[in-house]
Amino acid sequence: MERALIAGHDFVLLGERGQGKTRLLRALTGLLDEWTPVIAGAELGEHPYRPITPESIRRAAQLRDDLPVAWKHRSERYTEKLATPDTSVADLVGDIDPIKVAEGRSLGDPETIAYGLIPRAHRGIVAVNELPDLAERIQVSMLNVMEERDIQVRGYTLRLPLDVLVVASANPEDYTNRGRIITPLKDRFGAEIRTHYPLELDAEVRVIVQEAHLSAQVPDYLMQVIARFARYLRESHSIDQRSGVSARFAIAAAETVAAAARHRARCWARRIRWRGWSIWAR
Repeated sequence: MERALIAGHDFVLLGERGQGKTRLLRALTGLLDEWTPVIAGAELGEHPYRPITPESIRRAAQLRDDLPVAWKHRSERYTEKLATPDTSVADLVGDIDPIKVAEGRSLGDPETIAYGLIPRAHRGIVAVNELPDLAERIQVSMLNVMEERDIQVRGYTLRLPLDVLVVASANPEDYTNRGRIITPLKDRFGAEIRTHYPLELDAEVRVIVQEAHLSAQVPDYLMQVIARFARYLRESHSIDQRSGVSARFAIAAAETVAAAARHRARCWARRIRWRGWSIWAR
């Protein structure tokens, strides 16, 4: 992944569920500058020295040094979309804004376009989770954005020098039978990166300790038992290896163990209080 980022390539993470693909994509914002200047009010968050939309270019030419500038935090430069069968081209790429058309502008006016998530992620990162769930026609609409960096909305082509990193996550085996990544789109990604479950037991335990919200203290040896059990399940022939055993399973098991211990402690506390009251009453 480091090589793909240095090369400036879009990439897709391929891995079974519960391997931290989404968490890894969200961590990419830490590589961005904490604050970056943008044109105030610009839809695409363009740099004051490099406007790309017709409206921003016109404002920059008119206002010159008086062009208002705002500062955008790196957390706002990350856009995430969960791919669902009902996702539309307008969501990702854009569509004609009927309000602007009603105001009297022509359909050929580029300022009538309402930009989608990918153009709005200009100078940032856009992540598409579960990419195969996108309908094939929606995946086709992403081809030009990823290769030529232009967008096509209802037959109107607007060339924008978009500076956006497109990343995605997917499962190598389609155990949900909901879709696939079309070959032309797969070819647009500069790298396909395989993720995996923790290779060492200690790493698995650290993941559980880090992510679990425990309502009671759980001994280290129990954490190791839970981690070993999850690893044994992944190697078991009784488990569908294409779907895997998510790390969330071990995390949920640790939380259940802590909750069970807390529940038993409360039950014993109630019994002790009740018996103490009975003895005192005698």
